[in-house]
Amino acid sequence: MYSSAFAQTAETATHTTRKPHVRTTKSAKAVKATPVTAAPAAAAPAVVAPVVAPASRNASVLSAAAAAPEAPSQAESIMVTGSLFRDPNTTSASPITHITAKDLQQRGIKTVTDALQLLSSNGAGNLTNAWSAGGGFAAGASAPSLRGLSTDSTLVLMDGQRLSYYPLADDGERNFVDTNWMPQSIMQSVDVMQDGGSATYGADAVAGVVNMITRKEIQGFEGNAEGGLTQRGDAGHQRLYATYGHGDLARDGYNFYVNSEYQQDDPLYYRQLGYPYKSGDLTGIGGTNGNDNIQSGSSIANFTPSTVAIARPVDGSGTATGPWQLLNQSAGCNSLGGIVATGTVSGTPGVSQACTMNSQKFAQVAPDLRRVSATAHFTANVTERSQLVAMFTWSQARSIITGTPYGTYGGSSYTQADLATAQNTYEPVYLANGSLNPNNPYAAQGEEAQIASRFSDLLPTTTETSQNFRGSVRYSGWAPSNWGSDWNYDVNFVGMNTLLNQTITGVPTINGIENAISSGSYNFVDPSQNSQAVLNSIAPRNVMNARTQEYSGEMSASKGLFRLPGGMAKLAIGGNIRYEALNDPNANPLNPDDPGAQYTSYINPVNARGSRWVESGFFEVNLPFVKMLNVDVSGRYDNYSEGFSHFSPKVGVQFKPVDKFTLRGTFSNGFRVPSFAETGGSNIGYTPYTPTNAAFINQHLNADGTKDNYAQNYYLGVNTSGNPDLKPETSVNFSGGPIFRPTKWLTLSADYYYIRKNHYIAPNPVQYDVVAEDYLSGAALPAGVTVTPSPADPLHPNAQPSPGIINLGYVNTNKLVTDGFDLSIEINTQLPGFLHEVHWYSKGNATFVDKMNLTNPDGSVYRYAGTLGPYLAVSASGTPKWRANWSNTFSWKKLSVTPTVYYTSGYKTTAEDYTGSGTANNCADAQLSSSFVPTGQCKVKGWWDVDLTVNYQISPRWGVYANVYNLLGFRAPYDFGTYGGYLYNSSWSQNGVVMRSFQFGVNVKL
Repeated sequence: MYSSAFAQTAETATHTTRKPHVRTTKSAKAVKATPVTAAPAAAAPAVVAPVVAPASRNASVLSAAAAAPEAPSQAESIMVTGSLFRDPNTTSASPITHITAKDLQQRGIKTVTDALQLLSSNGAGNLTNAWSAGGGFAAGASAPSLRGLSTDSTLVLMDGQRLSYYPLADDGERNFVDTNWMPQSIMQSVDVMQDGGSATYGADAVAGVVNMITRKEIQGFEGNAEGGLTQRGDAGHQRLYATYGHGDLARDGYNFYVNSEYQQDDPLYYRQLGYPYKSGDLTGIGGTNGNDNIQSGSSIANFTPSTVAIARPVDGSGTATGPWQLLNQSAGCNSLGGIVATGTVSGTPGVSQACTMNSQKFAQVAPDLRRVSATAHFTANVTERSQLVAMFTWSQARSIITGTPYGTYGGSSYTQADLATAQNTYEPVYLANGSLNPNNPYAAQGEEAQIASRFSDLLPTTTETSQNFRGSVRYSGWAPSNWGSDWNYDVNFVGMNTLLNQTITGVPTINGIENAISSGSYNFVDPSQNSQAVLNSIAPRNVMNARTQEYSGEMSASKGLFRLPGGMAKLAIGGNIRYEALNDPNANPLNPDDPGAQYTSYINPVNARGSRWVESGFFEVNLPFVKMLNVDVSGRYDNYSEGFSHFSPKVGVQFKPVDKFTLRGTFSNGFRVPSFAETGGSNIGYTPYTPTNAAFINQHLNADGTKDNYAQNYYLGVNTSGNPDLKPETSVNFSGGPIFRPTKWLTLSADYYYIRKNHYIAPNPVQYDVVAEDYLSGAALPAGVTVTPSPADPLHPNAQPSPGIINLGYVNTNKLVTDGFDLSIEINTQLPGFLHEVHWYSKGNATFVDKMNLTNPDGSVYRYAGTLGPYLAVSASGTPKWRANWSNTFSWKKLSVTPTVYYTSGYKTTAEDYTGSGTANNCADAQLSSSFVPTGQCKVKGWWDVDLTVNYQISPRWGVYANVYNLLGFRAPYDFGTYGGYLYNSSWSQNGVVMRSFQFGVNVKL
C-alpha cells in the first residue's frame, strides 16, 4: 500500500508552506531546482504528479496532498526522518515508507494505529485492539512490530521526539508506545524507516522507526463528521474532528491552531457474528460440541458452572451423596437460552441436571474504544533567521473489555489454589440467625450443599483509561558563516506523562467466593435479589493507577564544510539528555496476613518500576564524493544511569550511475536496553496444563477410578521475575537494493534486509509442561527454574501436590536472526486513449520473510518463518512469510475511487517455542487452542481482503466520501491454533470475522 522508495526532496510541498526567514544555503545553490510536472486540471488527481529527481537525488515518486501548494523556490528547514540534516536536499539510503494524510484518506484509514497495523513490514508480535479484547497484558493499547521483532524494537516518535511508554508492558515484559491516543487529523505524514535507527535515535530502534510529523500551519476551519456500521447493523462507529487556525506565516509571521478529535468504536461480541464464531458447538465444521453442559449420551459433557445455579448434597466428611440438581427448578434454563441437560457427571453419584450454555455468549471480538484529544499548536517566525514551534496535546483513550462471569466451582480457568478454596466451601444448613438456609435445598435433611454457579449479576469488566499530556517546544534557524555553508541549529524539549487508570469490576476475591457461600449472604436461587452491598463484598472494585514519564532536551547543529565534486560535504553534531520513569504497581497484591483477600487468578499480578537518566552525543557526516556516489556516516553514544552504554554506528551509501537507476544500502549497529519489567518487575501468566504422570494421577482418583478435579486440566502459573544482570540486546542491521525508474511515471524498488539481535532477552525458554512433568517425576529442573506446589488435594490431602507456579526469570538467549525482502511499485500517470482524463495513482508494497530463527543458550534453534511461532509472544499471531497490499486511485474531475487489496500468506500451525526445536514441519505437533476444534488442521490458508473508498469533492469547501471494508465479503480462514482470537487470527484477518462494514462522512474547509 505504501511505497518504500521515498525521496524527501519535495516534502516541503506538504509539510510547510512559506517562511519569509528561509534563505538559499550555499549547498542548496549547487543543486538544480526540482521540476514538478503538473497534472491536467480536469483530472483533479488525488496526489501531485511525479517529482523528476535530479542526478544527485534519490529517484522516487512522492505522494502528497492534492491541495498542496507549489514547492517553494528556496530551501526550507524541514524534518527528515533518520537524519540530522534539516534540509530539503537531504536524501536517504534507508528504505522509508512515506504515508501522507491524503494517502490515509484515499484508503479509508482513520487512525495511526490502523495505518501501522496494515504495513506489510508489520509482523509477528504486533499488538492489536482485538487482542486487547481477548485479555492481553497491555489491554487498551496497540502498537506495531516491524520485522516481527516485537513492539519494543520499533521506536515511535512525534516530530522526531520521543514519547512516553504505555504503563502496562506488552506480555508483562516489553515497553512500547501506544498508538491509540494519537490525533490523526493534525498529522501531515507518517514516515516509517524500515532499517536500524539507533545511530540517530538511540535505543529501541532496532527494527525501525515510526515518525509522525504534525502540520505546521493551518488556516481557517476544517471539520469532519463520520459514521459507520457493519452489514449486520452492529459495531457502530462515530468520528468527529474540528480544527481552527489563524495567521499566515509568510504574511503575519505566525500561525496558531487548535484541534479536537472524538472517535467512538462500539464493542462487537462473538454472539453477534455468524456461525461458527458465535458458538462453541463446532460439529458443523468437523469439531465437537464445546458448549458448556451438553448432553452426551447418558452423561453431561463439558461440565462447568452456568449462570443458573445447581447444587448437590455433601455429608460431614465432604463426600458428595447425591447428584447435581437445578437449585431453582421453576426458573429452568430460559435465561441462558439453553435447555436442561440430564445425565451422569464424573465423580458424582446419580443422574444430574445442568443448564447448557453457549461458551461464546460473553466473549468479545473488539472492545468498546473511545478516543478524545485536544491540541494547541503555535508557530512564529521570531527573526528572519529563526522559528519557534510550540505544541501541547491532551488525549484520552478508553477501552472497556468484558468477559464471562466467574463462578464458584471448577472449570479449567481456575488454578489449583482456587479449586481448593471454592470447590470445598459449602452452603451451611443454618444461617447465622438460626433459620434454615434457603440456598441449601438439602438443609431439611441436615446436609450441606455444594454450589456450582456463575455469578450472573457480576459481569467482569475492565476499563483502561489512559490520559496523555504532551508538551513540546522547538527553536530552530540558521546563522551565517564565512566558510563552507551557513550554520543550521535546532534546540527542542519535550515532556510527556501517561497516566493509566485500570478499573476492574465483577471479579470475585477468594474470600468473596468463600464468604458468599458459607454465610448464605448471596441469593443463588434468585440472583436479582442480591443487593449491591452483597455484590461488592464478593467482588470489590479493583483500581490500579500507573504512570510513565518522558522528559527530553536536545541540541544539534549542522553546516556545510567544503565542496566535493558531488556537492557540499556536511557535518551535524548534537547532544541529548532525557529522563524516563515507570511506576506500574501490582493490581493483585498478595497480603501474607490474609491470602484470601487476593483476587482469583483472573487478575494477573504484574508490576514494574524504575527510572533512568540517559545522556547521548551524536554526529552525522554526508560526503557526496561525486554526483553518482553519496556516502553518509553517523553514530551515537548513549550512556544509561543503570550502567549500560553503547555506541551505534551507521553507514549509508547511494550509487546512481544513471538517472533511471539507484543502488542504495545501509549497514548499522543498534541496541535495546532491558525494559524496567525485565530488570525489576514480575508477572504471572497462566497456561493450560493437564498432568500426565501416571504415579501422580493414581494418587488422585475418585472411587469409580476416574481422575478427581485436582488431577484434571487446569491453568498452570508461570511467574517471570526481573533479572538485574541482563545485558542490552545488540543488533547488526543491513539493508540494500535497487530503485529503478524506467519512465517518469513508474518507480520500482527492491530491498533485502538482515537483522541479527545478539543477547536476545526472553523468559527462560523452558517448556512449561515438561518442567511440570519433571517436577512430578522428581527429575532435575533446568538451572534457575523452581516450582511452587499447589495446595494439597482436599480429597487426598496426603497425595503429591500438583505444580502450581513455575518460577523463572528473563535471560539473554543467544541470538535472533531475521531476513527477507521488501518490494514496491509506484505509478503516477494519466490513463491512455479515451480515458486520458482519468488520473491513475498506484502504490504496492510487499514483504517476504525468509527466516526468523531464535538460537537458545543450549544451541537449539526455533524456526518461526511460515509457522504460528513465536507462540508464546503476545497472541500467537505467527510469522506469515508474505504480507502485501496494493492500492489504486482513479481520479476523474471531482471523483476519485480507490480499491485496496491486502494479502497475508498462509502458515503452519506449528510453533517450535512451544513444542521444541525441529517440530516446525511436523503436523503431529500442530497447535490447537481448544480440545473441541477439528484436529486435522496443519496449515492456515492465506487471507485476502479488498477495501474500497469513494471520495467526491462537491465544491472547494465541501467533500463527501464512503468506505467499504471487506468489499467482497471474504471470510477469515480458520486458525485453530492461535489464542489471539476464537477460530481466527486477529492480527491478520480481523475484517474476515467482522465481515463487510461501511463508513460515510463529510469534510468541510472554510
